[in-house]
Amino acid sequence: MSRTFAENEIAELKRLGFAAAGSSRSRILSVLDILLGFTNENEGISASEIARVICVCSGKATSENAVLKDLHQIRESRPMGLEIAVPEHGENIGFRAIKKPLSSEEAVLVSDVLRTSAFISKDQKDDLCAKVLRFASDSKIDESIETVFVDEKAGKGSAFVLDALRVASHAIKRNERVSFKRQNHLMNGFVQESILYEEDPVAIVFSYGRYYLETCHLDKQGSASPYFHRIDDVVGMLATGKPISDQEAVNQLRVRVVADTRHRIDMYGAGEVRTLFLKVSGSHAKYVYERFGHDIEFCHVDERDRDNVIGYVCVKVLLSSTLFRWLFGMRGAVEIAEPKGERWVRSFPGLFDVDLPMLQSDYRIALTEYSDMLSAATAAINPAYL
Repeated sequence: MSRTFAENEIAELKRLGFAAAGSSRSRILSVLDILLGFTNENEGISASEIARVICVCSGKATSENAVLKDLHQIRESRPMGLEIAVPEHGENIGFRAIKKPLSSEEAVLVSDVLRTSAFISKDQKDDLCAKVLRFASDSKIDESIETVFVDEKAGKGSAFVLDALRVASHAIKRNERVSFKRQNHLMNGFVQESILYEEDPVAIVFSYGRYYLETCHLDKQGSASPYFHRIDDVVGMLATGKPISDQEAVNQLRVRVVADTRHRIDMYGAGEVRTLFLKVSGSHAKYVYERFGHDIEFCHVDERDRDNVIGYVCVKVLLSSTLFRWLFGMRGAVEIAEPKGERWVRSFPGLFDVDLPMLQSDYRIALTEYSDMLSAATAAINPAYL
């Protein structure tokens, strides 16, 4: 149906200065604004209604024929790729913008995503959303999310995060090495910076509200392994202009990044990826699926005791306090398990080529770090409360 503007809508347009110039040259821009902001694939506006609105807002007589001429000129020139649908004879639907740089649905979606971003300020969000929603018809704007609380915990500059992302993205596209330092915020307000890292960038990953840069780290023996650095913990990100040092290793990691991301960084860790086996009680399998995804596969399932079914799962993680807190919260229903030999390990998906000493090393390192964390926490408890 062809819409009719209410008096309060026209008053708001007039307040915003719509069609204020009143010239024939500005009229076509006003017609374009109405098409973009108030029509979509299903709802249009007649030439006579457009003329009435422009007349009221500009204070100057505007003929329907003049607006019709503008509409047909816009249809022929297709500014910004805009496509205009012309009503058939006797059809009461009006002129409609059926193709915009952004459809109404896309504009609303982009606006909703912007409002939930923790990396731009509220003023930037409001400004960008207002610009994006100009492509949404007013009926669709009512569907957009306007009131969103974004939990911005850190207090580190968001512009700094976005700048680092741009540099890293540029380096990834050009296969250049990056250099940066990691930072540690001290209680006295000072920031401690690490040595300068220079590594091969693999991919940028966004997970659980945080950005990470995956890099290919070469140890002193020249062995390549993936490392993850939280973008809000690095400073001085630079593309060095030097070619990456191990193209083959980087290519292999880029192939795996989508499949491995959840296992590697969703525990908010940093450093080297560890392959661990978890012994899981059947009652707590749902929590393991929740944390590591539903594509994991339990092996060596023992159902002899129906009250306490046991299974094992292989996961790839970065050791972190978040991982250990999660394990502690499972109250023994999820435990780190020692690999029981090559034949046992080979039954897990993706572990056909077994490096048993490495798997045993990962187990010992994880167990030691977990034990050290628990010991430190226990030692801090006042004996008087035990």
